[in-house]
Amino acid sequence: MRFSPWMLLTFVIASLFADSAGAQIRASEIGSMSQIIDGTKITMEYSRPRARGRDPLFGNPRVVRWDEVWTPGANYATTLEVSKDVTVNGKRLAKGKYSVWFVVKKDAPWTVVIDPRVRLYHMEPPESTTTQIRFPVRPEEAPFTEVLTWSVPALSAGGGMLAMNWGKVRIPIELTVQPSYVLTLSAADAAPYLGRYSYLVRLGPDSGKVSSLSVTHEDNTLKGQWEPNDPYFKKFALIRIAPNWFAPGVYDENGVIYEVYKPEMTFEFTAVGGKAVSLEVRGEDDRVEAAGKRIP
Repeated sequence: MRFSPWMLLTFVIASLFADSAGAQIRASEIGSMSQIIDGTKITMEYSRPRARGRDPLFGNPRVVRWDEVWTPGANYATTLEVSKDVTVNGKRLAKGKYSVWFVVKKDAPWTVVIDPRVRLYHMEPPESTTTQIRFPVRPEEAPFTEVLTWSVPALSAGGGMLAMNWGKVRIPIELTVQPSYVLTLSAADAAPYLGRYSYLVRLGPDSGKVSSLSVTHEDNTLKGQWEPNDPYFKKFALIRIAPNWFAPGVYDENGVIYEVYKPEMTFEFTAVGGKAVSLEVRGEDDRVEAAGKRIP
């Protein structure tokens, strides 16, 4: 979007008067979006332009021109803030707040530019510096979105997709966070826990139910499976959170950890002579919900 210096001055003056009146209606209202992934908070703050019947939006000299360095929003530059270090499309992004820009191309991948300078007006894109993070993205066709929207439409235990939608265009950005758990366990460290355990439920609607738990070591991960099989947990990861303490991690259909039950469910093994002989399963309130003993 292009404005003359006179139009920009008029906008600033109008903003001052509107703010002093205590209320303001903007053509592009301010919005925000936040998502927590494994303890890392991702926040987008941006003004939200509307299509208002303009079609196309991209390549339109009155909206977003081809080859323009454009902030995916309006007014002041859209910002991305992360509470911990993350990676975006494989590029490391340190904890902090950044302005976000796109280099918009007609027949080529767009370039995402993440700049440590914030509070920049949309008509004043930053010059290229070594402090920026840049990477290519391919626009995707998507259902029409009237108001520019940032969202996280896909999530996993270790990341997700950060996406901008406007008009019929979606720009996907792959996001990965630092895991709060270590999934792998060496064969030597796993050996004391391997085997089968009796399993007695003590609390809840299944109180008194008897089954068994098999503990194996596969793909460098300690794994558990109830017999008869639990249709939700199936074969789950046992993720070490302290010596002899583990939390169950549930896999999705692609073999990726979908959810870690911590502190809702923890497995505490008791070892004698370097070998686990029993276990207790505790709930969030630390009550023992189930217990078991090694089956010889």
